[in-house]
Amino acid sequence: MSVPGTHGGPGDGPRQADRAGGPRVVPAADGTRSVPTLLAAVVAALDAVDDHVVILDPQGRVVHANVAWQRFALNNGWENPRWIGMDYLGAGVPRVDGSEDSVTAGIRSVLEGRRERYVAEYDCHAPDELRWFNMRVTRIAVPGVGAVVTHTDVTHRRLAERALEHRATHDELTGLANRASVQQSVAEMLRAGQVVGILSVRLEVAAGGGAQLQDPAIREAAHLLQELFPAPAVTGRYTHDRLVVAAAGMTDEGLGLSETIVRTALRDRLWDDHGVDVSIVASHTTDDHAARAALGETQSEG
Repeated sequence: MSVPGTHGGPGDGPRQADRAGGPRVVPAADGTRSVPTLLAAVVAALDAVDDHVVILDPQGRVVHANVAWQRFALNNGWENPRWIGMDYLGAGVPRVDGSEDSVTAGIRSVLEGRRERYVAEYDCHAPDELRWFNMRVTRIAVPGVGAVVTHTDVTHRRLAERALEHRATHDELTGLANRASVQQSVAEMLRAGQVVGILSVRLEVAAGGGAQLQDPAIREAAHLLQELFPAPAVTGRYTHDRLVVAAAGMTDEGLGLSETIVRTALRDRLWDDHGVDVSIVASHTTDDHAARAALGETQSEG
């Protein structure tokens, strides 16, 4: 935004004492002497913030883009640095749920005075970085100005939320889905009318004398199951010594073959290094009660 007359400052111009004896600024004849200074201060304040800020006129053209917005645009492949007068909506707005339509409509509703504010949160990932922003579009009742658009980086919060969600749904030791998450996934498969194949894998310490199942053996078994059954199959840790695999649409032949492969692979991997054997129960299920039985809830659990 060009700011004419920014050479004037609050200390410039004639001053005179008011009736209380204190000095005061004598206003210019047109009453606008302080406007250039105020505009310069507003621009400087916008340029000082980390948020990406754009001021639009009522038609959606850019009136001013702050330094943070310009820097982000240039650092992310924007080749035309002529911001002023640019059609903000035509240049491309953030996508929410894969579409620009809702964001465009939201911004237009503010510019046209049908609402005071529009807010949307969107991702803007780089090839080597995850990024999220919160966009706030606020109507500005000033002649020649339609709205101010502020983009605030909320990546730190979104990453923290993702970490908390992962911790709530995954086993800390193995990184597999935890018991509640497995139950939810199986329930969703069943609600979709799918036949679910389930492998319930119990790790058993072969040595006598009350030997305990050790964490390295559990982690290694979990890692092997993840390799053998990538998504959309669900691999989880159901109890201390029980790992499970749930996959929709698995045939009888596929289930039997999977059981053989898992038993052989786990025994080869775990017996020599950890003295751990495995027992496996393989079954199909089409209802919740059978699913609970297949997952081992009706068996004694370690």
